[in-house]
Amino acid sequence: MGELGQPFPGWLEGVVKHFSSLSSEEQTVTLNQLIACCGSEQLWHLQQKLPDFLYRDFVSLLPPELTEKILSYLPPASLLSCCRVSRLWRDRVSCMQQLWLMQAKRVGCNTSLMERQEAILGNPDWKVSCVEALKLRNLLDCGRAWNQEGLVNLVRPPGRFSALNHHLGHIAGGTADSSPHPQQEENSESVVVWSVQDSRVTVSFPVSGSVSCIKLHYPSLVVCGHFDGTLSSHCVSGEDRGHPPGSLLHKFRLHTAPVLSLDLAIAEDLLVSGSADCSTKLWELSTGQLLRTLSNQSHWVLSVILCPLNRHQVPRFRGRHLLLTMTRDDIQLWTWIDPLSQASPHLTQPDLYIPLKSVTEAIQSFFFTPGLHFDGSRISFIRQMPMFDTQTIGDADIVILDANTGKVVHNVHVNQKIRKLLAIGSRYAVLLLPFVDNKYKNLAVVDLVKREIVGGATVPHSRASTPDFSQVSLGDNRWLDGLSGEVTTGLVACLALADSSIQIVTWDNRQEQEPVRCSSPGKHGLFVTGSSW
Repeated sequence: MGELGQPFPGWLEGVVKHFSSLSSEEQTVTLNQLIACCGSEQLWHLQQKLPDFLYRDFVSLLPPELTEKILSYLPPASLLSCCRVSRLWRDRVSCMQQLWLMQAKRVGCNTSLMERQEAILGNPDWKVSCVEALKLRNLLDCGRAWNQEGLVNLVRPPGRFSALNHHLGHIAGGTADSSPHPQQEENSESVVVWSVQDSRVTVSFPVSGSVSCIKLHYPSLVVCGHFDGTLSSHCVSGEDRGHPPGSLLHKFRLHTAPVLSLDLAIAEDLLVSGSADCSTKLWELSTGQLLRTLSNQSHWVLSVILCPLNRHQVPRFRGRHLLLTMTRDDIQLWTWIDPLSQASPHLTQPDLYIPLKSVTEAIQSFFFTPGLHFDGSRISFIRQMPMFDTQTIGDADIVILDANTGKVVHNVHVNQKIRKLLAIGSRYAVLLLPFVDNKYKNLAVVDLVKREIVGGATVPHSRASTPDFSQVSLGDNRWLDGLSGEVTTGLVACLALADSSIQIVTWDNRQEQEPVRCSSPGKHGLFVTGSSW
């Protein structure tokens, strides 16, 4: 009963109505008085009820579409923290596959590869993929994603490896500066093929001269360019050619200066070589016959890329083979259709010309930086301004051109001095920077979307054998299109060192179940395995 015998419900309704008519200040004073009069049972009730009014769980109350929209503004690490708030949050957030697909793209996961495999493997769990890619990014940032190992005693000092190339899990190395063996005075240099997976020499054989560049097509063929201006092709396994391993197949003799670069297309039976005699030559690989000479190069031909007609997607040159050449002055793209011969009307002038230096002396000229790459539709290279005041700080750009139009489609500035653009994909690029000390990551990974260096490793200094750094080779570069456990295995890179050894860098797959802590300034340090979410 209320006051004056009034029933309680009616009295309570009057009190609430009168309380609502009070000012905000008066309501606060009234509440303070009521709380002061409450016993322990009433205070416990207040403690249980107040969170329901003060803290609303928007994940459970809002429509899923709105919740997903709100959560999409969070960075991936914060979104994973949301999964640890409660079981309800974990279950609701984990089911938002479109949200996790967006986050997987944000952290650099290879989503296109997984979408192509969807018909075979079923719908991918984008949350798992995001966690995997985020962990790899943290390992790269901490310098713990890769292992390093030195391969020694593969060649007799003072010989050293002057050229390396990787193909299908094997490294081919060619030597220079070797002293003659007492029983092999003519062929003092050699080629060694090393299996990365088995950690052993697959085959080793002598060659006729110091190797300036090398190209491996395992398990059938290896082609060497030599400092004496010749090229030689050798059988590797001998199984498909009926020759003992290392047998000389053909000798190519028409360059008058060191061969600095080469490329080959087995199916088209083509070999292309670039030389310090300022010429590019196309050969028939199976016979050694010279097919064509491009002699109007402006300087030494430092890099060549051969792309058959079925391996590029350039509409302008559909049905034509492509050849890219790089000198210190320019990049040229040449095209032709079969058959190719000295009398062919093709290859008289380049179809695309890209200058690497400024066209006027009034503008400071670019400093030549090696590294020419072609992915079938886009041409990538480095433009770098000379800076001599510092050891590391530079002014360089990763330039990506559309081969169809010749126009720049992407440009990423890097404020570091760059020795070479080693490789580039649709998401990441790998740069070789100057060696400074053991704390400076001179094998650097650049995120082309975020436009920043996201990690790497410190590798020993490797002295250049040729202007295009033929003593350095990249391994399986599929991960440059996006990170995933399937592509982050095997060899990352290999470098020939002055002490006659080879430094190999491989993915460290033992880190899969270990928590990662990163102490980089301005970044969250804690990172654990996906099962916690």
